[in-house]
Amino acid sequence: MSKSEADWCKKIEIWWLLRDIKKYGGYKHTTVSWGENGSRGSVSVQVSIWDDEKYARFIYTQTDNATGEKKDFDYKVPIVESPCHFGGTRHWFICTLSKNGQYCGRRVGVLYKDGDWFGCRHCYELTYSSRKVNKKYHLYPLLHTIELYDEIEKLSQKAKRQTYRGEPTKKQKKIERMYGEVFTNYKMFKIAENKLNTQTKGRNK
Repeated sequence: MSKSEADWCKKIEIWWLLRDIKKYGGYKHTTVSWGENGSRGSVSVQVSIWDDEKYARFIYTQTDNATGEKKDFDYKVPIVESPCHFGGTRHWFICTLSKNGQYCGRRVGVLYKDGDWFGCRHCYELTYSSRKVNKKYHLYPLLHTIELYDEIEKLSQKAKRQTYRGEPTKKQKKIERMYGEVFTNYKMFKIAENKLNTQTKGRNK
């Protein structure tokens, strides 16, 4: 059976969820929608990072396509933080799903919904579109950047320290190289996008 693609699943990125939370004193209540005017669904999210218990609380109603039965969901996903290399901290979700009877508990920056609950792409066995497209495809650099961010997350989880005897560790050096790839891929995407726009304008004349 082919895997679902993460690119097309409903998802919530923690940086987006927390982008303006400081002006609300570390707590806010928001609605996340997908599609035009929420045509693909929406969820209510209460998020708190000001107290000892940091969490994102998801509240939504889901309709079973086969039976038409409505089911209400209300649950919390823990949020933790880790130190950044250049100071400050970074926040992460903790995946609360279980697979084959084993609790996940991965620290991730993005939660996906490919079933009833929000969880990490590993539990849902999601893949990326970039693994199914030719590298000459103009969106490949952008899709590859998404993969790189996922690899950076995994390496950051494994890295116990960022420096050793005043020098970056091997894992940290690899993370920094991958951030360089992210920047390069983004520039490649912008170049391809500008080229595509120019070609499109030429055809319309």
